[in-house]
Amino acid sequence: MRKIAGIIFLGLVVTGCSVVRSSGKTLSDNPNNFIKGNVLGDTENQNITNSGFFIQKAEIEVLTSEGNNKFTANIKFEKPNKYLISLRSRTGIEGGRILISGDSIQMNDRINKKLYLGTSGYLIKKYGFSQSFLPIIFGDLILDKNCETGGERCMGDKLIFGCQLKGVLLNYVIDCKRGKVMSANQVNSYNQPGMNIKYKKFFNVSGILIPKIIEFNDSQYNIGVRIKIMKVQLPWTGNLNFIPGRGYELIELL
Repeated sequence: MRKIAGIIFLGLVVTGCSVVRSSGKTLSDNPNNFIKGNVLGDTENQNITNSGFFIQKAEIEVLTSEGNNKFTANIKFEKPNKYLISLRSRTGIEGGRILISGDSIQMNDRINKKLYLGTSGYLIKKYGFSQSFLPIIFGDLILDKNCETGGERCMGDKLIFGCQLKGVLLNYVIDCKRGKVMSANQVNSYNQPGMNIKYKKFFNVSGILIPKIIEFNDSQYNIGVRIKIMKVQLPWTGNLNFIPGRGYELIELL
């Protein structure tokens, strides 16, 4: 998992629902009064990808040794595995639109008039993970049938849980009171930390806690990313609209 944030920033690299604005207020516990004792199940119940969602505005800052880049995004999700991501400059001009489905990637680079097409194999080859990892970006707990569960115990209101997901070892830190992941990090083949993700300032949308602040750090590649979620619609049942750019240069993602 070279950079789990890679797909959201692919565009930068190659170029009866509840609607709320996040207040930034940190919540002390979960809103659903879950039955304690099944922390993993309680946490999965609060996954944002349990239904469709629409992040109507997110502010994103990418920090590298060469400087900082800031832009905004909106992200739509349709169950079970379709994402539509629009990347815009701070002045509101759309620079890229990305559609990720179970087995394909399509992207309009509106600035350079290019259309990128690829398959799910590109994600694995380029970034070392499949689209099934994307929910982790939003603070979801993703488990695999090979994860050993049943003996978890909270220590000081926190649960540290390791799981190998599709060949990638992930360590989660879960807040037992909130039923939410507080951080997730990858351990590489040399048993050294890789990408680390932290989630902060949770707010409540339709009974689900969502992190307002998401921070990525990858010391190996000296990259940091900070996402601030400003407005979310959950659940969301709209349509994903992606129209390939007419007359754009076609480029295959290999």
